[in-house]
Amino acid sequence: MHNLYFILLLFLSACQLGVPKFPKEETLSAELMPLEGTTFPLRLEIKHPYLVLQNLKLQDSIFHIYDLRDNKLKSAFGQIGEGPQEFVVPWLIQNQFADLLIEDRHIIHRFQINEKGEAIFKGTREPNYISQVSNAVFVNDTTFIVDAMYTAPDLYLLNFGSDLPEKIWTYRNSYIVDYYADPNMGNVYANENRIVFCYGYKKQIDFMDTEFNLIKRIKFRFDNPTQVNTSNQGDVPMSYVYAYLGKRYLYALFLGTSWNENRANFTCGTYLEVYDLDGNPVIRYHLKGRRPVYYVVDETNYTLYGAGEEGEPEDNLLVYKLKGLS
Repeated sequence: MHNLYFILLLFLSACQLGVPKFPKEETLSAELMPLEGTTFPLRLEIKHPYLVLQNLKLQDSIFHIYDLRDNKLKSAFGQIGEGPQEFVVPWLIQNQFADLLIEDRHIIHRFQINEKGEAIFKGTREPNYISQVSNAVFVNDTTFIVDAMYTAPDLYLLNFGSDLPEKIWTYRNSYIVDYYADPNMGNVYANENRIVFCYGYKKQIDFMDTEFNLIKRIKFRFDNPTQVNTSNQGDVPMSYVYAYLGKRYLYALFLGTSWNENRANFTCGTYLEVYDLDGNPVIRYHLKGRRPVYYVVDETNYTLYGAGEEGEPEDNLLVYKLKGLS
């Protein structure tokens, strides 16, 4: 009898093993932040008290700068073209240091936002290693990480002067050419203290130092697929679809359904999971409103600003007040 009790206890413990519990849970509804002019917001960046958004609808005034103290548009800049200080395929890069970074054709353009909410051009830098730089995440002013994606199953740690990676972390199956067909597919995020990798099909997050040394791996039970292909990607259950790594917390968006199911539900009903930088669960939010696609979190007042899928709701940003954080 004692042996049976001991075996049952071990079984129950094993079932709970590796399943982190959130000490707090909240349900949130979305508010809206009206945008000025004709807009289709895509990428967002926060440089408190300013919010920068990349607008897909315009060929000029691509980047809009809002003052979050009154939610008013302060300035706009950037034009599509081939001339000096014009952009061809710009991409706003999120980072945790002072400058605003925009990647365009493998070149990083740097701006500073002044007291009037204007973007002041500071210059450009071109890294020696240019492959996948549009997807770069920055550790600091000189160090960044790229996902090799279709050329290798690795993350590369690089400096601007690097011709080759200084560190390599292999996370995918080298025999699977299609990045999106690999069950280990995911997205990388970084700040000056951490590299975090959130898996797209597995409910797993790896917290590492800035040299890819594992600090903590958190895993939840989740029916992740063993096979993904181009014909079933819309029907495959997705795990972490996006995240934002601030200076204090990781804010990871968990889908829990397929893309098709989420869209059939008007992109509502997702979860935002918050972890500290050591991988400890802090709070989980049930987002009753629409799912933000790309988003940032202002950690001064713990407010999430996000763009909805396909620019909806039109001419507005989604806003979630993340109560319970400090």
